[in-house]
Amino acid sequence: MIYLRVPVYVVTGFLGSGKTTLINKLLDKRPLETTRLLLVQFEAGEKDFDGNEYVCQVLSFSKKELDANPKDISKKIARCADELSIDEIWVEWNGMAVFSELQSIFLERLLRHKCKIEKVVHIADTDTLDTLLGKTGAALPEQISVADLVVLRHVSGAQVKNAVRLVNSLNRGVKIADAEESSLIIKTLAHRDLSPVSTLCLSIVYALALVWFCSRYVDFSFISLNTLVNVFLGIILQAVPFLLLGVLISSAIQIFVSSRTIERRFPKKLGLGMLTAILMGFCLPVCDCASVPIFRSLVKKGIPVPVAVTFLTAAPVINPVVMLSTYYAFNGSLRVVAVRVGLGIMAALFIGLFFSAWPSKNELLSSGGFDGAMCSCGCYTGLSEANGLKDKLRLYARHAETEFFSVGKFLLIGAFISALFQTIGTKTLFLQTTSGYALSLLLMMVLAFLLSLCSSSDAVIARSFSSVFPTGAVMGFLVFGPMMDIKNLLMLSGGFSKKFVLKLLLAVFLICYLVVIAFARPFLGV
Repeated sequence: MIYLRVPVYVVTGFLGSGKTTLINKLLDKRPLETTRLLLVQFEAGEKDFDGNEYVCQVLSFSKKELDANPKDISKKIARCADELSIDEIWVEWNGMAVFSELQSIFLERLLRHKCKIEKVVHIADTDTLDTLLGKTGAALPEQISVADLVVLRHVSGAQVKNAVRLVNSLNRGVKIADAEESSLIIKTLAHRDLSPVSTLCLSIVYALALVWFCSRYVDFSFISLNTLVNVFLGIILQAVPFLLLGVLISSAIQIFVSSRTIERRFPKKLGLGMLTAILMGFCLPVCDCASVPIFRSLVKKGIPVPVAVTFLTAAPVINPVVMLSTYYAFNGSLRVVAVRVGLGIMAALFIGLFFSAWPSKNELLSSGGFDGAMCSCGCYTGLSEANGLKDKLRLYARHAETEFFSVGKFLLIGAFISALFQTIGTKTLFLQTTSGYALSLLLMMVLAFLLSLCSSSDAVIARSFSSVFPTGAVMGFLVFGPMMDIKNLLMLSGGFSKKFVLKLLLAVFLICYLVVIAFARPFLGV
């Protein structure tokens, strides 16, 4: 049976942020003569709701009712939706409650086939956002991280840039609007987003259509489209299993292993701490997505910065999933695996020693009170403390799904570029001569930074470049890429000062370059 589900529009924000005012404004701007609306309020705001002429009924629930019996709330919403033949549901969510509680209500048996959370709008005051994020636990960060649109009040104040930075650190690429821009807000609400699976399928259809069109109407005599497609598909088929494996394992650690457990294992003495960081990096199969929040936690717990930096840079390069994918990608070459792990450990130790010799002091953490370190999938790290196995399994599935599709698009881009380089051939690039080794290494490290591939699948992409670039340069791709890329930079900037992030980027790039250019070729025997 096919269900036509009722769309649910959610407005979140802290108490006093203007949720009721925003709902009044949005409903006033829409033609609602024939639309039956239900408003569900989980918070009694300072302003009364004045849209009763176009809302069939208002259901109000206190925080006490929400905590006591959420299933009863689901039953009341379902009964009201059935009796009044509701066309839309609007929710004013409690500013002190995590968004996953609302998701649980609409995932109950009576509502999961009737309703669908269509859009989430978060409203915030730029003057108080930083302070509130630092004092309200996981609720507010999670509400921002799941929002489709963030509406800011008082955008003419001095805190606007800081507020935008905080929002982007939690929800990269989210649309941000002024509270007065009603047309943009309504347009965003009216737009229907495709699911990740639908987006992937549609992208494949467009890609196939483009290949067909180019093969018939565009002169590509200098390149074989059939070869390009075959190489591209070959790379994808090899990389996807390891991407999926890495996502599943790193998501499990992100959800089921608390940062406190990891923090307790780190000694605070420099030498022993750096060795422990290497050991933990080897034992924990975490990608850079999970290592950045752990790094932030370690620093806040007083672990020396050189020790924390050693873990940050070593973990994505030397863990078992990465070694397995490298072994598979390079046709069972233990030498390549050993060199990648060895160079990764060497570079991480040198980076840690660099920060020991030139320590970062007051400029380390960002000025705000909010812990901006979060996973790139949009799941705030505090969610790992969800109560009950059922909640954690649900969060694990959401985390893994979102991360897979988020990282997967970078994998597709990397596979296409790699296939294009291979198809065009090495003569076009002039990079395989001995005199070009230093330049080849530089280009491969820059490419690794731009592609932002997951370390669990980047070996397949790197292997496909080996016919174009020297093997030593490819090793630079494998060592530097997991340590520092675009998504790492954005995640780090959410919780650390610009001065520290820039210092870390330059140190990692320079040390990786020097280590690889000095040791890669001799160890590889080329």
